[in-house]
Amino acid sequence: MYFLNILVSLISVVSLTKYAAASLRIKADHHSFAGVNYPGLQFLEQAERDEVIRALVRAHARVIRLFIRGDETHPDLEKELGIFDQSLLDQFDDTLAAIHRISNAGKVKVIIAPHDAHALRGSNNIPCDAYCKKVDSAFLDFYSNLEIREIYKHRLTHLFSDYKSKNFQGASWGTLKEVIMGVDLQNQPWSGIWPIVAGEPWLCDIATHLKETIGLGDNNIAVITGGISSPQSPTGTENFPDSAFDCKAVDVIGIHGYYSASNDATAGTAWANMFLPGNTLTSRALGKKLLLVEEMAYMNTDNGLVYKKSAIWDQGNALNYRGIPWMYSTASTEDEGTSSRVSILRAHNFAVGALASILQSAYRARSNFDWSPYLPPPASGLSNLTVLPLNPFVPEQSSCTFGCLGWLCDAADGCSPDLICKNSVCQKPAETQPGSVGANCNSKTVCQEHLVCEDGTCQKCVARPSIQPSDPRKHMVEGHITGQCHLDISSPFNMRPICTLCDPSKQTCRGSPCHRPGDCSADEFCDWGLCKPCTEGCLGMKCKSSNKCKTGYCNVYGRCDYPTKVKKPSGPGANAGRRGPGWNNKGPKDQQRGPAKVRDEAMRINIPKEGVRATGSPVS
Repeated sequence: MYFLNILVSLISVVSLTKYAAASLRIKADHHSFAGVNYPGLQFLEQAERDEVIRALVRAHARVIRLFIRGDETHPDLEKELGIFDQSLLDQFDDTLAAIHRISNAGKVKVIIAPHDAHALRGSNNIPCDAYCKKVDSAFLDFYSNLEIREIYKHRLTHLFSDYKSKNFQGASWGTLKEVIMGVDLQNQPWSGIWPIVAGEPWLCDIATHLKETIGLGDNNIAVITGGISSPQSPTGTENFPDSAFDCKAVDVIGIHGYYSASNDATAGTAWANMFLPGNTLTSRALGKKLLLVEEMAYMNTDNGLVYKKSAIWDQGNALNYRGIPWMYSTASTEDEGTSSRVSILRAHNFAVGALASILQSAYRARSNFDWSPYLPPPASGLSNLTVLPLNPFVPEQSSCTFGCLGWLCDAADGCSPDLICKNSVCQKPAETQPGSVGANCNSKTVCQEHLVCEDGTCQKCVARPSIQPSDPRKHMVEGHITGQCHLDISSPFNMRPICTLCDPSKQTCRGSPCHRPGDCSADEFCDWGLCKPCTEGCLGMKCKSSNKCKTGYCNVYGRCDYPTKVKKPSGPGANAGRRGPGWNNKGPKDQQRGPAKVRDEAMRINIPKEGVRATGSPVS
């Protein structure tokens, strides 16, 4: 019951202290947001469609992502290449108008995926469409074949320029900034293929066509990448290759990731690590591109559906804490079963309750990125929350309720004593980490902030004892542990010192001990043996040389970073410019080596299926 006690203590400590929870909280005045993916919303009967929209508005969803594609009972609106079904266009237009009307003129906007890469090969229960028949199972031709590219551009032109809305006074969709927030290049282009093996120029060509030729850029409608090569691995770059960053026409990098909880991480831990403020991804994007998690979902594991609400909430909480907008995949009115679907119209004791809870938190969450050109801020203002919220949906049978390995934290004493809170994640201290449990200590060699030095050794302190409820059966509400804790003065004298983070008289934190920059969190630096808040030369800040970085290294993107091992080049162009044996030979035989070799035989490409992906251990 240790974690029961420490959780009750942590809840109550918040009300007893005035100290601002420190690191990595977003303080910028930009707003974040959240929403859902709803494939096939346009195919619902009008009454059911409007009921779903009302439920999403009540849950504080700001964006609904819609798909223009066929399903098991409806064809794609482009039944033959270049020939479009007007009635299906009108049906989609009716859905746009209903969202605009029910949300009080634009409080909820849409993202449109104008095509789905799964339709190119009939995967993920998406029927093979006209483009699929054209490429005839060679689906990468969609990206490398210039003829097919022009046909797809015609589809985009017809959808967003030629079609005249019946609900918005004949306006083209490409001008409806009051209802359309953004348009994907496609849903998951090159899905399952990484590195991109063919047709990479397609990405920027299609983005430029949408932004400049059709004119989305003139109307403040964002061009979104749509989840390149999805699914995203926790430490990979599948959804954000250099070609996405380098293309001026791309406004938003859409990221699709599917992570499950494990013994050493919550379902949200991978997101917290991926969007660490100041890391390579966030520092490259800040001021240049916007980052959006377009798809995140619950992934069923052997632990069972009882953890579904907890996993959904953990992911939304991690992304809200990092200030990254997100969209849940997939909202529906169908039965959920063991799938990731969330039925929007069910009672709130089902998964929709967790989704609605975290959507409401996202409504007032802050972001380091400015989304105001595409989505107005909430009318009620932004949250000033400085403490990481605790998950109210942790099941009673869970072996951990807070502070375990891989769980999110916001203070040095937010984890079990044998762990450290670093970059908002409870982690095992590295062997070189000073001041851990069992290390020698004295007045000059201090312990980690959440430990105490006794008899020359860093030892665990104790959690502030809990005041037991009068009825122990009522200590949990929807999985949320409630209670109060004793004040320090009422603690028994024979106990070890109570865990404290700051000096109560000065309301300041001394910092944890360190030997090198990597011993501290991302917003700190190692200053004379202690981690202190960093204001210049910090992780992610611009630099021209390594001696200007308190992290010790200026990376290839001109940002302060931690020194790392040289990575082996991979992907297209990784060996460009490198000289190997025979580099200056002139014969045709030598010019057809490796990837340049002309092959006559057919090549097989194995497409990995989307499935549960463990988050892995937190990245330091």
